[in-house]
Amino acid sequence: MPTLIIARHAKAEAPAPGLQDLARTLALIGRKASTKLGQEIAAAGLAPELAIVSPSTRTQQTWKLMSSALAGCRMQTEQAIYETDVDGLVGVVREIDGVDTAVMVGHEPTSSAATAFLAGPGSDTDALKNIAHGLSTATAAVLEFDGDWADLGSRTARLTAVISGRDVE
Repeated sequence: MPTLIIARHAKAEAPAPGLQDLARTLALIGRKASTKLGQEIAAAGLAPELAIVSPSTRTQQTWKLMSSALAGCRMQTEQAIYETDVDGLVGVVREIDGVDTAVMVGHEPTSSAATAFLAGPGSDTDALKNIAHGLSTATAAVLEFDGDWADLGSRTARLTAVISGRDVE
């Protein structure tokens, strides 16, 4: 059964004049939360084989720190998920092939909107409530579905959990 983990990058430094959004780095708390998010995903028994990561510095850093707990997962940078909408994100996911579990590290509001779009019958009510107002930084939504990646669409998956790495000091 294919599993998609949609993760939002961890807490980043605030925008600053002259600093491109693409270049924003993680704050110290974001670095800690990224590491913990990877640990929590592994503790949940999830073992992604493919990570699809936005090219932004903060998502790349989030993944690098998460990956320390997720051995054996290959990473692919995907420009198309940096500034996209739900259709763009789902289009990238539909191209996945040859893996059972994938993690996508991206941005808001697309991460939570895509999760809500994909979540259908059988989804966990508490998890749905958790994402209703957006996916928090260093948080991941876990979606399972039957069929092929290419068939993923509106309400075809089950949101089974929301995993957070935010409980750090």
